[in-house]
Amino acid sequence: MQDEFFALHLDAGDGDAASVCPFGRDFMADGRVRCVFSALTPVKMGMGASSRTHESLTFRFVEQTGEDDFASRLLSDRHLPIGEAELITLDELVEDYTPELAYFEEQVVPALLGRGAPEDVLAATVDAHAFNGLFGLGLVYLEHDETARASALFTDLARIRAGFEGRDQFLFNDFGIILRKCGRYDEAIAFFLRALDFVSDDENLFYNLARAHYENDDWTRSLDYLIQSHKFNPSLPVTKNLLALMVGLEGDERRLTRYHKPPVPPAVAARARQLLAAGSGRLKLDDTLVGRAVEPGRARSGGVGLVEFKRHGSDE
Repeated sequence: MQDEFFALHLDAGDGDAASVCPFGRDFMADGRVRCVFSALTPVKMGMGASSRTHESLTFRFVEQTGEDDFASRLLSDRHLPIGEAELITLDELVEDYTPELAYFEEQVVPALLGRGAPEDVLAATVDAHAFNGLFGLGLVYLEHDETARASALFTDLARIRAGFEGRDQFLFNDFGIILRKCGRYDEAIAFFLRALDFVSDDENLFYNLARAHYENDDWTRSLDYLIQSHKFNPSLPVTKNLLALMVGLEGDERRLTRYHKPPVPPAVAARARQLLAAGSGRLKLDDTLVGRAVEPGRARSGGVGLVEFKRHGSDE
């Protein structure tokens, strides 16, 4: 086989994942972060020589007011913003604050809606812009090597409850593609799985799940989703290419080592052969197989940068 066959694995380039990960600020420029954050606040106790300072965990309601500007207000024990807003920068937000999206949705949004003032209703809104901004913040965390906070935020976004225009399979699929290109395979899989809440028969979405599991070195789960993709469209080229790759890599220790992939289980390769044979009527195992670039499909745009909330996938 020719090495071009393995372009599927190498399409992100030979550099690290950051080389294909978009800048978080690009998302935040079009987004409006609106969420609850936790922060450690210094508290001074006592007077004079006996005084001491400790840090207290507080929760704050934060709204983005500009590209690099945010207003932070303390939350009361009734989960409502109180007091004067403190102005902070993006760097301060990243360094000192941790997003608490679940707390925002479960406690603060009902409290704001219950109070009912027009400004409270607006503050309680989780819309496409807020989602976009929080996703961008997650990418900013990755840029600052704050991987734990990035992972927690992406996980919360994949579980978001709020309904808003554009929250559909395209949204979660597109963000899942971006996360896969950033090397965040577990979070990408979570977004793809959430997309399945909106559509259950999209061959491209099942392929994207298979691709993420392949990148995550899980041949068995990758095959499971390829079977689903193949069921809905036996002619999808990228699905057939990944099945052929499974067959081609079985027992090829040199290429497995070169591309840092684990051995392909014999049962996986055998099932991949069966699917390919069923689709073509024949299978020549010694054919020269040449991989193609990943193609856009009905549920994927493949683009990076700002996600447009639209009803149809892009042909880009």
